[in-house]
Amino acid sequence: MHTRYIASVQTTGLVAAVAVVGVLVGGRWFAEPSARWQGLPVAHAVSANSDEAFAVCTAPIDAGTEGFFVLDFQTGDLSGGVLNQSTGTFTGAYRCNVLGDLGFEPGAAKNPRFLLVSGMSNLRRSQTGPLGQSVLYVTDSSTGRTAAYGIPWSPQQAQKGFASELVLLDTANPRGATP
Repeated sequence: MHTRYIASVQTTGLVAAVAVVGVLVGGRWFAEPSARWQGLPVAHAVSANSDEAFAVCTAPIDAGTEGFFVLDFQTGDLSGGVLNQSTGTFTGAYRCNVLGDLGFEPGAAKNPRFLLVSGMSNLRRSQTGPLGQSVLYVTDSSTGRTAAYGIPWSPQQAQKGFASELVLLDTANPRGATP
């Protein structure tokens, strides 16, 4: 009987030790990334996709805020918005037309195709005001000409709603085409 009692105590101790290790590891694993990987860089996933009519992408705007952007190939309209963190509704809206910036003559764009991606940026200010953490890049698939747009951002405006024009930062001609 004495041997069974010792074996039972050992088994209970082992189960308790495994449970404590599980709680410690599990608690650390499911903690916020900054707590779990303190000192290591944190990755932020953005996405982009397109078909024959539209291109879409997401872009980090500020800590905890992401923008969603849509480029309509037929009209050249680049529009987007941010969700209000309190209401879960689009309270911020952005818009611009990329055709002129990419060298298209008015009314002359026939079946244009574009690429739309976002990238991180430390450009916190432009001549028109503060900018978000990302830049939107729009590329004309036939020429490679690319326009970079800043995303105006003010956390105070985001709480009450806003509409803003995207800010053309610059254009590039990778094939050496004239602007």
